[in-house]
Amino acid sequence: MTDVLSIVSTNSGISRDGYGFDLNERRWQVSHDVKINHAWIDEFLHPCLHNSYLNVMKFYVQKYSAGHAEHVADSFRRFARYTNSKNGIVRSILSNDLINYYSSLETKHEHYLGVFRGFLKSWVELGYLGVDEDIPILLNGWRLRGNTKGLAVQTLCPVQGPLSDLEYEALQLALINAFELNEISLDDFLLTQLFMVTGRRPSQIGDLKVKDVIEASSDGLQSYLLKVPRRKQRGTNWRGQFKSFALTSEIGITLKVLIEKNKTKFSTLINSALLSESDLEQLPIFPNWRVIKQTLEEETLANVLSLLKGQGFHCITYEFRLRLNNVVTSLKIPSERTGQNLRIFPTRLRRTLATRAAREGYGELIIAELLDHSDTQNSRVYTENVPEHVDAINNAVALQLAPLAQAFSGMLVDRESDANRGDDLSSRVKSDKGNIGTCGLHGFCGAAAPVACYTCRQFQPWLDAPHEELLNSLISEQERIFNITHDPVMSNINNRTIIAVAEVVRQCDMRRAQINKGIMHG
Repeated sequence: MTDVLSIVSTNSGISRDGYGFDLNERRWQVSHDVKINHAWIDEFLHPCLHNSYLNVMKFYVQKYSAGHAEHVADSFRRFARYTNSKNGIVRSILSNDLINYYSSLETKHEHYLGVFRGFLKSWVELGYLGVDEDIPILLNGWRLRGNTKGLAVQTLCPVQGPLSDLEYEALQLALINAFELNEISLDDFLLTQLFMVTGRRPSQIGDLKVKDVIEASSDGLQSYLLKVPRRKQRGTNWRGQFKSFALTSEIGITLKVLIEKNKTKFSTLINSALLSESDLEQLPIFPNWRVIKQTLEEETLANVLSLLKGQGFHCITYEFRLRLNNVVTSLKIPSERTGQNLRIFPTRLRRTLATRAAREGYGELIIAELLDHSDTQNSRVYTENVPEHVDAINNAVALQLAPLAQAFSGMLVDRESDANRGDDLSSRVKSDKGNIGTCGLHGFCGAAAPVACYTCRQFQPWLDAPHEELLNSLISEQERIFNITHDPVMSNINNRTIIAVAEVVRQCDMRRAQINKGIMHG
């Protein structure tokens, strides 16, 4: 015990991530992302407990990850607040206090106590005053339920669970459209794309450096690999382990454009010809430009280059969550399940990636690899409950979903002459049922007409075109594919297009009703 106590006997310490902190301060910076706030102890704990609590917390931040230490502090604060509300200021932690707190917890919240159970055991083992010595025996006798895992996935929660196919496709399309219209920046576009295609945590995206993007050429084709730093690995230093992720050429090329843009900006800010390519390789893919500019004003070039190798110029995890939320909020993407705009956060995109993989028939090991898990215990929820978000869509269902999903983003016109480029015969969109509308795009389009046209904002369907016949044809084709493959993923591939066509049919019916009443457009 003496050796252990010697570790925690001073008023200063260094966290496992190498950050210094002072026990006399109420806020400890213990990692690049985590600050642990202890201000609450002045309200809930008697001063006689302050020293003991802080020294045990010091032991925790030195031995465990910053995230785990923060979680323990939050859980213990919840217990202290409850005990304070019942008995007043907490002078010592007694068995009765724990029994009462345990009794107050709902079954689904028993993990609150489980989180800081080890903390109280360490408190006693380290020999600090304030905790009854029989508490470890009491805690060992309890079997506490862990946090419920996978509930949002199992219930297909429309707010926190995986996105439906229609929601996912709507997000992808809205993101691309907004980027093409310069409504979102290049880095926000790529940040959202990386969350969608890799399913990685914000901390991992934030840890990326320029040198993690690997470009290779084979037989004239370019391929791109992203070396993603691992997190939540015991005993591993920052960027100590990596897992590679293959990128599509579109994302890889766009990522290289962002990297070159960031290199140029950094070189301009630092205004030095001494920067080598290896220096620029250390630049974060998503840099914290505010910190970089401030550091350049205060530090020497040598110190700046030293900081470039570490975490100092990387954004904190919270900023990535906030940026993703801001991007999706600005896109105003409707959900056909809730009737409200989508609310998306990184974990929800991880759940979506794993759910889509399970629907494609991938097993636990592959899904664990996709999510960068070290075991399969958290990936089983996807394979044990393989969900189908959208059943086969018939005419009635398509018409019902149409106003909610808002898959059609073009503009209905009464006649060809009313359309943008309506005087250009080459702009006509044709189907096997006849001409259906006008394409307003000036330039080449490689999309497969007419199926892709209904979800394109440049499409101008004509009022008196055979949209309903095309809708029925698409639904019949969906049924035919399912009868052959018995695969709902394959047969539902055009569901968003079907809903978009249904919306055009619905708008045509409404417009005809207006014309019959003598109402003109605009």
